Amino acid sequence: MVVLLWLLGGLAGLLLGVVIVVLELPHPLAPRRLLIAALLLLLALPLVVLARGLPTRATLSADFAAGSLLPHLLAGVAVTLLVLGVLRDVRAQGGPPAPPGPAPPDAGHGQRALAPRSTAGELEHAGDAGAHDGPTPR
Repeated sequence: MVVLLWLLGGLAGLLLGVVIVVLELPHPLAPRRLLIAALLLLLALPLVVLARGLPTRATLSADFAAGSLLPHLLAGVAVTLLVLGVLRDVRAQGGPPAPPGPAPPDAGHGQRALAPRSTAGELEHAGDAGAHDGPTPR
């Protein structure tokens, strides 16, 4: 995580990654708290941009985005906390449920879990149970 923040955020990302690791070492945060922190940071992004002031049409360029890296850093930390929270939540739940395997022999007490498929002829003559053994010829 620290390396990812360092690659994406430079020196500021590295410092933020180290701060997150130092806060996490004594007592790891619950996934819910990480997700709430990520949400709050993402909600703060428009406020940070508005606090700086919106550019006019004449000054709207890439320089506006490059002039303030604080929104970029907030977004990077928010996405990092979001990913960390989701991964911890999935790990806490134990991952996806295992696919159902074959049932033990005594699980159904001699009964089958699924009945065999009926053909159209068997459905038409359901009231004549025992009248004939096979499906009705067409």
